Amino acid sequence: MIFIRLAGILLALSLLFPACQSTSSDTQTASADSLTPTRLSGQQLASAYCISCHLLPDPALLDKETWPNVLTQMALRMGQSDQQMTALMRYDDPSERQRIIEANIFPDHPTMHPADWQKIVAYYTSSAPDKLPPQPDHAPVLPTLPLFRARLTDGAIEGMVTLVQYDSVRQQTWAGDARGNLYALNKQLRRVDSLKMDSPVVGVRSGRSGLLDLLTIGVLNPNDQQAGSWQRRIAGNTKPTAMIDKLQRPVYSTTADLNRDGREDVIICQFGHHLGKLTWHEKQLTGGYREHVLDEVAGARMAIVRDVDNDDWPDVVALLSQGDEQVAVYRNLRNGLFQKETLLRFPSVYGSSFLELADIDQDGDPDLVYTNGDNADYSIILKPYHGIRIFLNDGKFKFTEAFFFPMYGATQTVTRDFDQDGDLDIAAIAQFPDFAQKPIQSFVYFENTGGLTFKPQTFPMANRGRWLLVSAGDVDQDGDDDILLGSFYRSVDPKYAKLMEYWRKPGAGIMLLENTLKMPEMP
Repeated sequence: MIFIRLAGILLALSLLFPACQSTSSDTQTASADSLTPTRLSGQQLASAYCISCHLLPDPALLDKETWPNVLTQMALRMGQSDQQMTALMRYDDPSERQRIIEANIFPDHPTMHPADWQKIVAYYTSSAPDKLPPQPDHAPVLPTLPLFRARLTDGAIEGMVTLVQYDSVRQQTWAGDARGNLYALNKQLRRVDSLKMDSPVVGVRSGRSGLLDLLTIGVLNPNDQQAGSWQRRIAGNTKPTAMIDKLQRPVYSTTADLNRDGREDVIICQFGHHLGKLTWHEKQLTGGYREHVLDEVAGARMAIVRDVDNDDWPDVVALLSQGDEQVAVYRNLRNGLFQKETLLRFPSVYGSSFLELADIDQDGDPDLVYTNGDNADYSIILKPYHGIRIFLNDGKFKFTEAFFFPMYGATQTVTRDFDQDGDLDIAAIAQFPDFAQKPIQSFVYFENTGGLTFKPQTFPMANRGRWLLVSAGDVDQDGDDDILLGSFYRSVDPKYAKLMEYWRKPGAGIMLLENTLKMPEMP
C-alpha cells in the first residue's frame, strides 16, 4: 500500500551532481602539481569522468548562459573551486557539516588537472545552443474540463501544503503544511480535527482501530540533517511515538512484509540533499525496527512494492533523482538481501519527479508513468524535454518509451479511470510551468482515448494555486474519483503579481476538482 504522495518541494533546490566526488584516496590527497594534464579533448574528458557518476549530459540539454551556473557547482565536487570552505560553512548544524566533510562532498584537492577541467568547461559552454528549442509538437491543451467542477476551499489550509491525501478508511482528507500542522477535513473540506507535529508531515496512513502512521520530514528545505521520523499514533493517544527516527529528510514511504516473516516492514526514501539513502526497516519481534540499506544514494524519491518476477516475493521499484537519475528495481533474494537492476536512466539535468506503475495498455502487466520537471536548481530555464512519459512493459519488466507529452515543470501524476470507461486517465501537475503559456499548464487532465492517445484538458482556474501535490479519491462520496490539488507558494517574476496574489490568499492551499460523472446536475 502506497503510504506517501508527496511531490517536488522535496526536490527543490537540489544540486545536479551531488555524487560527483572521488572516493579514491589517491585522488583525494592529490594536488594540482602532482596531476598531469592529458591530451584528451573536452568531450573525451567529459565522457571519461562524468559517466562514472551519472549518464553523460549532452551540451544541448542547457543553453550557453545556463551551463556556467551548473559547472560552477560541479567544480566544487571536482576539487576545482576555492569555495569549498564557504560551501561547508553554510551548514549550521555541526553533525551535518561533519558528515558532509567525511563523505568528501567538496574535496579540497583537485580530482583532475585544472587544465583538463577547463577543457570540459569549454566543451559544454561552446557546444551548447544559444537557447533551447521550443516544446516539440503536441496535441493542444483544451481550456475546458467538462468532467470536473473546480471548487476552492473556504479557509481549509494556507498555500504551504506538504501533504494532501484522501483517506478512504476514515472517509476524510488529510492536509499538512510547512508549519507542522496536520488537519483532517470532511467531505466539504472543512476542518474537523488537527494535530501539531514537530516538523512538516509528508505522509499519513490510517490503520485498524484508529491507528495512524505519520512521516515527518524534519527540515523542509534542502539539508542533510537526520531530523526526520516515522511515527505512530495509537487511538486515544494525543501524541504520536517515533518508531523510526534520525531519518535524512525522508520524502516517501510505503509498507510491506518484505521478508515474509508475518510482520510489516517499512520502506523509506531518505532523499537528503548531498547525502541520503533508500532503506527498508525490518520489524523486530520486540516491536522495534532494524535498518537495511537498499541504496546509499541521495535523491531517493519513490518506492513502490511489487512482485515484478511473479515469484511470490515482494520487490521494490524506485525512482532515484539528483545526479544519477534512474528507475531501478531491487529484486528480493529471499534472504533479506536485494539485487539492484537499473531499468531506465536519464540525464542528470532531467529533474525526475514522480513515478507510477499502471497498466496503461491493458495487456496485463504494469507500465511506467514517469514525470520529469524539477526546475528549482541551478538551471532554472524552460526545458522542452520536461513532461509526462509512458514506458511500456514488454512482459519481462523491460521498458520502452511509447508516449511523451511535453509539460514544463511536470511534478506529479495520479492515474485512475476517472471517467469509468474502462481505461486509465492521467491527471498531472507542474510546479514550474511556463506562466506565459496560454492556457497555463500547471494542471493537465489527459483523457485516455485509446491506442496510447490522450486528449489534454485544463480549466480556467488552474492558475489559482502553485500546485505541488495532486491526489485522488471519492472525496464527496458519490461513487467516482475526485481530484485534490495542493499549492505551495513560491514567488516568481514580478510580472505575474496577480497570480501570486491568488497563491497567497488565506486558505487557498487546496482546490477540489469534483468529478461530475455521478453528481446530480446543479439546479
